[in-house]
Amino acid sequence: MNAYLQNTTMDCQSQFIITFAFVKIRISILLILLWIGSVSFAHQGHDRIPVKGVLDLRGSEMDQNSFYNLNGEWEFYWEQLLTPGTFKKAKEEGKGIIVPVPSYWNDYEIDGKDLPGFGYGTYALTVLLPHGTRSGICVDIPVFDVAHKFFLNKRLVRENGTVGTSKESEEPWYEPGRFCYIPDQDTIQLLIQVSNYHHRRGGFWQPVLLGGSGAILTKAERRSMYNYSTIGILFFFSLFFFIFWMFNRSYSLTILFALTVLGILIRSVNTGLYFSNSFIDTPWAWQIRMEYFGSYLASICGMIFLHTMFHKNYMKYFIRGNIVITGLLIISLFVLPPSLFTYGMIVFQPLLLLFLVHYLVLSFIGTLHRRPLDAIFFLSLGLFIYTLINDILLANSGESMSSFYMLQISFQVFVLAVSVMIIMQWVNNYKARLRLESSLIFKNRVLSVIAHDLKNPVASIAQFVDLIITKPELTANKQIIESLHESSQAAVTLLDNLLYWGRSQADELKVSMHELKLEDLVADVESLFTLMALQKGVRLSSQVPPGTWAFADKSLVNIIIRNLVSNALKFTPKDGKVDIKVWTEGEEIYVSVSDTGIGIQPEILDKFQNEGQLESSTGTDMEIGTGLGLQLVRDLVLKNQGVLKVESVPQKGSNFTFTLMSGKQNKG
Repeated sequence: MNAYLQNTTMDCQSQFIITFAFVKIRISILLILLWIGSVSFAHQGHDRIPVKGVLDLRGSEMDQNSFYNLNGEWEFYWEQLLTPGTFKKAKEEGKGIIVPVPSYWNDYEIDGKDLPGFGYGTYALTVLLPHGTRSGICVDIPVFDVAHKFFLNKRLVRENGTVGTSKESEEPWYEPGRFCYIPDQDTIQLLIQVSNYHHRRGGFWQPVLLGGSGAILTKAERRSMYNYSTIGILFFFSLFFFIFWMFNRSYSLTILFALTVLGILIRSVNTGLYFSNSFIDTPWAWQIRMEYFGSYLASICGMIFLHTMFHKNYMKYFIRGNIVITGLLIISLFVLPPSLFTYGMIVFQPLLLLFLVHYLVLSFIGTLHRRPLDAIFFLSLGLFIYTLINDILLANSGESMSSFYMLQISFQVFVLAVSVMIIMQWVNNYKARLRLESSLIFKNRVLSVIAHDLKNPVASIAQFVDLIITKPELTANKQIIESLHESSQAAVTLLDNLLYWGRSQADELKVSMHELKLEDLVADVESLFTLMALQKGVRLSSQVPPGTWAFADKSLVNIIIRNLVSNALKFTPKDGKVDIKVWTEGEEIYVSVSDTGIGIQPEILDKFQNEGQLESSTGTDMEIGTGLGLQLVRDLVLKNQGVLKVESVPQKGSNFTFTLMSGKQNKG
């Protein structure tokens, strides 16, 4: 594939990537705004909280747009599965304790002893409604570890799994939900029977919400839409980078990132609203396994991904150890029951936080060194760690920074930021590779041309010198001396062009811009080629208005005009003409070299204009050349902040025009 096609491919791929990135940015921004709206909506809830098992809403609002977070003090009755018919007696007997909700009963104490993870009990809350409330009320119910029955007044309104008093009689299940009803009295009695014999802890970790049907249902719809959108975003990010890797398998960052996002996707499907229940009848134990597997997969691939991006030799041992530990945790998912393998999270979470904080510090150091990508990574990772700590504390019934889960939205921000970093790095690497490949192809072609064309004048010079040494009398032969001069001049010109081209390609060419009188410079070039023009029978002329000054590098402009005149004479047959013209238009000086030669074929001209390359060719009198002169002209015109324009008609001639900045003396 030639350089033009490579650049075209690069433009198409870059356009696709940039377009995809913009789409993802817009969707992610929409989700962030939706999340902010949901959070703001959540904060519209009133600040009344349950105290000692009673939530007193008398004197408060209870309309369609109001809701209350029921976090606070509830009554809890250990090893009792109370019903509306038995609750009153148990309460009178004082068998309950006051506990914070939401929480796990592992954190409770009865008679100075911590409660075990396995067991059962009943949560109770009395709600005193505003007097005369008869409009629709809804209750939003989270999942419980691991089965529950929900009673409202005397009715069983929801059941998840099968509550039992032993592992054999219990059937675990996760599925959040809600129910609505119209109250017929001003007091609501909530009873929640909960049992756990399959997880390491029992109870619940998300709040119960009570409010007007409009508020609760709107909140549920927003949460559902946000969760579905999040899963869709994660799916397409993972799919995109997997396809990206399929076409660029040497770029390992893409597959590592795709697998990291896939791990989070697997976890998200099996948490939150438990979307896996919508597709297949997934056993509860496998929901937990997939939740943990997603976390572990994301951790392993994420560790390798970050190590690849921020390569530090000292981290490889930590990463290997982490991979071994996480690998063992993954194995435990499939050989141990949930009541045992869930303890692995106690080991996993601190290791994950330690690992992420390390790279947070590295990116902070990069930010101090003013590296933009490190700054983006630092901010996104910092937000991710903050929300991760919040969600870990919240999930473990600890004192969290927020009362709601924030990890999903922060991970989207993190994924978006890392995606931008990966794409930018890939684009830069791809461009660098294209430049390197193009440069190598060009240099190899130039070397092959030089090996062929430089050999001819050097060989001719050697032959003429040998001939003169053996026959000194030939020094009087004018034709031999002129041929020797022509061969040596061609070799010098070629080497001169090579020198300047090499320095230009290596960005080592120093450009010294100053006032330049074009009349004198053109005269010098014209005198240099007068003899060559006479020998070929070509008329060489120039038209330069007196007192025309340009602001440019004198040596480079000399090489530009010299190469253009040399090429024009080379490809112009006998009785043809070559004209050098200079004129001024506004703030620019125009210099043109035109001829009545054989011209340039359209496909060759297109290649030069698109790629800046010309093949070596011979002149009308079989003059040698490399095709390097015009490429050098193009580079040197750019160095002087000018523009080169080429016009050519086969068998009629060519016109090369370039611009220079006008000198100050023209304006005086």
